[in-house]
Amino acid sequence: MLNESPQERVGRIMDRLRAGSVSVRDLARDMGVSEITIRRDLASLKRDGKLLRVYGGAIPKERVAYEFSFKEKESLHRAEKESIGRAAAGLVEPGAAVFLDTGTTAVEVARALRGRTPGVIVTVNLCVASEYVGQERVRVIMPGGELGRRSPDLLGELTLQTLSQMTVDVAFLGCDSVDPARGFYAADLRSAAVSRLMLEQSRRAFLIADSSKFGRRAMVRIAPVGRLAGIITDAGLARPHRAALRRAGVRVVTQD
Repeated sequence: MLNESPQERVGRIMDRLRAGSVSVRDLARDMGVSEITIRRDLASLKRDGKLLRVYGGAIPKERVAYEFSFKEKESLHRAEKESIGRAAAGLVEPGAAVFLDTGTTAVEVARALRGRTPGVIVTVNLCVASEYVGQERVRVIMPGGELGRRSPDLLGELTLQTLSQMTVDVAFLGCDSVDPARGFYAADLRSAAVSRLMLEQSRRAFLIADSSKFGRRAMVRIAPVGRLAGIITDAGLARPHRAALRRAGVRVVTQD
């Protein structure tokens, strides 16, 4: 738009951000200014705390899920995670090979599964593995890898190399956020790589995510929700999110 003031241009950028992420190239083209000008506008908005810069553009700050430590996450939404664990366990046949991903919700699935006796647990999550110490009827397999700095998870190239040789009956994948229209996200590149791989290496893959994680995006998209066999969540999932998942053809599982 010609002869547009900087204030008007910034207002239009914020309007675009409310609908989702923006790119420098698209903004420059649509507003008839240089990419340098758009980068300057985005830098100003970042200083004001209104957005986060990503490669090639920006995303609205209020829709980003930040990476909290494992201990911080453990105390959040505990009742919801316990219900997700019970619902997930109900989908596992005795003797099945099960992958349990990173995160505190996976620990609740592990606890609920102890009464159903899966045949094999494959996990990168040290806290999940500890739940099966002394459980002689269940084999626990952990790949090698580097221990995460903020979480008790094994990550990295060695982890991926080992997991790529395995196939499981069902995978329960964690995430940091879910945008029903775009997919599910992780705040860390390496944990996203593990989830993405096990989505491929499983006969069925379910996302385990409490309702607070919906309607936001984190830094790394793992996959579209349509790739999943279903999403296991709690009864507090908002109706608009349920409707969006239904339109996407995604099964939503909650505890009865």
